[in-house]
Amino acid sequence: MSLKERTRSTAFRGPGEGPSTATIARVIFTALGILALLYAIYLVRSVIVLVLVSAFLAIGLDPAVRRLEGLGLRRGLAVTILFVTVIVLLAGFVVAVVPPLVSQVTTFVTDLPDYVQDIAGNNPRLREFVAQNDVTERLRDATKDLPRLIQGSLGGVLGVAGSIVGKFFSLITVMVLTIYFLLSLSKIRAGTLKLIPKSRRARAQQLADPILGKIGSYIEGQLTIALLSGGLAFLFFLIITLPFPIALALWVSIAGLIPLVGATIGAIPAIIVAFFGSMGDGIATVVYFIVYQQLENYLIAPRIFTRAVDVSPAAVLLAALIGGTLLGFVGALMAIPVAASLKLIMQEVVIPRSESH
Repeated sequence: MSLKERTRSTAFRGPGEGPSTATIARVIFTALGILALLYAIYLVRSVIVLVLVSAFLAIGLDPAVRRLEGLGLRRGLAVTILFVTVIVLLAGFVVAVVPPLVSQVTTFVTDLPDYVQDIAGNNPRLREFVAQNDVTERLRDATKDLPRLIQGSLGGVLGVAGSIVGKFFSLITVMVLTIYFLLSLSKIRAGTLKLIPKSRRARAQQLADPILGKIGSYIEGQLTIALLSGGLAFLFFLIITLPFPIALALWVSIAGLIPLVGATIGAIPAIIVAFFGSMGDGIATVVYFIVYQQLENYLIAPRIFTRAVDVSPAAVLLAALIGGTLLGFVGALMAIPVAASLKLIMQEVVIPRSESH
């Protein structure tokens, strides 16, 4: 009996004899290999997320870079102009928002006991509660001892600082990777297509181009929503004469880039500043952002993304909810173009193949 026949006879046995030792060993080693690969992916999951976000942003920003190239600029210069513009806008936002916001927070903390006293003065029950529990004096003592409390919580402060520094370096990493991906996107696409068998390469490129185009359209749609949310917020701030309307509206626009919860995040500074002015302005601002968040989630965003990525409003909302639940912000950011890509693959590959059989 040859070696090949002996291997075949030991690997495959008759009914009731059970699997051979060689088969069991292969199954065990295969399972161990899969587990080792999954564990390795788990260990570098944060790096993989950064790479995915960078690639996603590079694909989404590529149409803007190509428009600049159409003006006669080299690709490297076009990428540089794009990122310098983004950095200048972010720096201008920080300069415009942070100093007045810090000043307002300091004023609020200092005047908080007086605010409580004024509110309690208009409500007999609340006035009695404040008097019985000495709330005003306790608040004064708390704000007076605030520096000491902060020093006593140095470990917590350092932990928060470390978290902020970590997020900052993650942001820098994403920016650098996005720049590299943008500069060499055409080479990456060509290299990726070479991994596909030559007979199917043309068909794969026909599918890849629309998918990449949908990602770019999605980024443009998200920018449209961000500009719309900032513009409407600016008009509302002018109506109620809120301080720092431009800076606060700019923050609303930047936060609007975050799917689903962007309007809520953008509302927080505006609500704080509004309550500094008066209780009525604060309540009006809260109501405005609650109403706008619902309109954006269920009316504005689905309609814009239906036109941008050709996905139904129900699918847009469902994809964003599922993506946000699975991967948080990153999942919500990438869910809609992924849904559009799956729809395209179903229409161009799966359905025609099932109809042909």
